[in-house]
Amino acid sequence: PSPNPNPNPNPNPNPNPKVNAHLVSEGSSLDVLCCNAGIMLQPDAPSVDGYDVTMATNVLSHFLLVRELYHALEKTAAATSGRCEARVVTMSSSSGAGPPGFDQTFYAAGSGGSLGGTEQSYMRYHHSKLGNLLFTAALDTKLREAGSSVKALVCNPGVCSTDMLVHASSHFSPGKPADLSTVPSVEDGSLAQLKCICDPDVQSGEYWGWEGVTGNCSVLPMRIALEPPAAFVDEASKAALWAACEAAVGVFEV
Repeated sequence: PSPNPNPNPNPNPNPNPKVNAHLVSEGSSLDVLCCNAGIMLQPDAPSVDGYDVTMATNVLSHFLLVRELYHALEKTAAATSGRCEARVVTMSSSSGAGPPGFDQTFYAAGSGGSLGGTEQSYMRYHHSKLGNLLFTAALDTKLREAGSSVKALVCNPGVCSTDMLVHASSHFSPGKPADLSTVPSVEDGSLAQLKCICDPDVQSGEYWGWEGVTGNCSVLPMRIALEPPAAFVDEASKAALWAACEAAVGVFEV
């Protein structure tokens, strides 16, 4: 989606459960839930309930959506003859790689509008994309402990010719048009996500995509270690991320 210069997400801690209830009661299946919402290089501004707009859109909304649809995923996994699984596929970014590690400051209630201004817009994005990695790792651990057949996977698209790249180019090089011919296509950039969605051999907790800031979509996506130095994911950070999300949108019990 096109980056919204004035996003106004509202991670309501008391969401309406009708969507999940409808899916379950109607017998609808939910084989794959893709958490794909993302904004980048946004103003240092609060959501309607005071969280940073980038963190609210890129992390908190995903956490809330998965929580609300979790039982529909479990029901699908239990009813899927032969395959016996469902998947949560979260879109991260190579921008989530490396340091700095998890920082509770970016998830604090009331922090929106006081996280470094325009100069720190990329840092806010980095922390949101690290949050996607931590969420997947934490969800995978909880699913395994619960004996669930739902898989949690995460991917990155590398750098490809989306309107998000156009937005980023205008941010870093004002007045200079983005040359989309120099980067892989959107279709190439979707390969890691498609692998996480469709490949029968991927395992819960895996991270697929391209390493490095620019990625290399001239080759097929590779599995990336969901651990330092490629990703600052550890047990303490996973627990802290989960607690921060629950503080924002409510308890999520797997």
